[in-house]
Amino acid sequence: MELPKHYVAESDLLTFINTQYSIKGERIRLYRSLMGRVFFIETPTGRKVFKLYRPTVTDAAVQTTRIISYLDGCGYPIVKIIPTVSGELFVTVERPEGSCVGVLFDYTAGICIWALEKGDGWVMNPLTREFSKSVGRMHHLMEQYNKPLIQRGAEYYFDCLVWLLRRDNYDEAKLRDFEMYGNELRSILKKLPAGFCHGDPHAGNTKYRGGQFTWMDFDNASMSYPMLDIGWMIETSYVVFKKESLDHSRRVFEEVYAGYTTERTLTDDEVAAALHSVAIMHFGGIVQCALMGHEYHTPRILDREHDWLMRWRECCIK
Repeated sequence: MELPKHYVAESDLLTFINTQYSIKGERIRLYRSLMGRVFFIETPTGRKVFKLYRPTVTDAAVQTTRIISYLDGCGYPIVKIIPTVSGELFVTVERPEGSCVGVLFDYTAGICIWALEKGDGWVMNPLTREFSKSVGRMHHLMEQYNKPLIQRGAEYYFDCLVWLLRRDNYDEAKLRDFEMYGNELRSILKKLPAGFCHGDPHAGNTKYRGGQFTWMDFDNASMSYPMLDIGWMIETSYVVFKKESLDHSRRVFEEVYAGYTTERTLTDDEVAAALHSVAIMHFGGIVQCALMGHEYHTPRILDREHDWLMRWRECCIK
C-alpha cells in the first residue's frame, strides 16, 4: 500500500497534527523515546498522546492499530485510537530518518500498579489475579483474530541472539553459554502451543480504574507463544539476580495462574514451562535491544544478563 508522505520538522509537529486531526492541540511536549517518540498534547478536551514510531518498526506500528481496533470491537478495555479527519488510524510523517508512522491515542486515566510483587517484604499485589485475568481474556480473544501477525519463533529468541553476539565479537565462551542454554530452552518451547503474545505485558503498560485494567502498547505483539507473556508477569528480579528469585516467581505464578485460567486454559506443558518462560523472555529482551541499537546493548549489560541467565538455569535444574 502506498502511504502518503508529509515531511515535517519536529518544531512543526503540532501544526501538522492539528491539520490531520480535529483536536485543536495547544501544546506539545516529548514524554519519552524508545521504539518511537511519545508526545503529550494538551487540548481543550484533555490530554492526547501522539506516538511517532521509528521507520524500522513500521510493520509493528501498523499491526498495533489493527490489534487495538479488533480488541476494542470485542469490548475489551483498551487504549482508544483517535482517527484522522479522513478516518485513518495512522498518519505517515516523512522525517530525515525515513517514513515514520504516527498514531494519536486518547490519554488513558488511572493508576499504574507497576509490579505484581513489591517491596523488600515481597508483598503480593492484591490486583494480581485481576491483572492476570485480563491477560487471559486478551489471549482468548486474540485466538479469533484473523489478520496476519509478525512471527517470532525459536529462531528469533535463540539463533538471532547468537548471530548478533558473534557479529559484535562478544566473548566466545559466554556466547557458547548463551547458545547451550538457548538450545535447552528451545526444546521446551517446541512443546508449547503457538499463539498471540503481547510481548511486553508488564503492569506499567496498563492503567487501573473503575475495577478494570485498560491495556496499551502492543508494539512487541507477535504470533509466538502465549506462555511467554506469563514469563513477563512472573519475573521478579529483572536487573539483579537474587537467590530468592525462583521462589518469588513461583509464588507469583500461583497467583497469576488462579486469575489467568478463569479466561484461558493452560496445558500441562505450559504450566511446566512457567519458570523457563522467564529465561526465554530475557533472551527476547536482549535481542530486541540489539536490533534497536538500544543503549542497554553493551558488553557490561550482556555480562549481567549472562550472569542472570546462568544463575537462573542452575536454580531451575536444582
